This record gives sequence, structure tokens and C-alpha cells, in this order.
Amino acid sequence: MNNDGIRVLRILGREYSIKAPPGEERVLQDASAMLQAEIAANKKKFPYVTASELVVLSALNLCARQLNAPAAPVEVADATQRIAVLNRRIREQLDSRDD
Repeated sequence: MNNDGIRVLRILGREYSIKAPPGEERVLQDASAMLQAEIAANKKKFPYVTASELVVLSALNLCARQLNAPAAPVEVADATQRIAVLNRRIREQLDSRDD
């Protein structure tokens, strides 16, 4: 990562350079990992949809879950964040083996 807070995220094989506010870099990475996990799950459910449709379906699913979730206790939010981090690390390992 550069000192200017720019992160390069890879989603569906495409790289995106995104500037994160100071201290928010980890949240951006976790959000990316969560989105990638949702995309992967939807890709298994709907193997014939386009990449754009996968992103829309995934975003809608994540938003619906957020809206339907009651105010989560801190422990649940912390666990969710840890799972997203682990998912990101697993995805990075799998992606690095493809190279």
C-alpha cells in the first residue's frame, strides 16, 4: 500500500484503485473480501449470469441482510469482521496459486 491510502482491490479479475480515508484501509479490505465471498456464492448458485449481474445480485443480498439484521451486538460485529478478514486471506492465497 502507498502512503496516500490508495488500495488496489481485485474483484472478478479486475483491479480497482480506491483511496481509503486514513484508518479505514482495513474496513475497505474487509468490505472487498465480503463482496468477493458473496460473488463467489452467487456464482455457484447462478453459473450462467454475467459478471455485472453477479455484482448486482451480491450487492442486493448484502444490503438486504444489513437491512433485515437487528442491531448486532459488538461481539457479532467483531466476529463478522474477523470472518471477512479470514475470507480475504483465503481468497488471496487461492488467487496467488492461480498465477
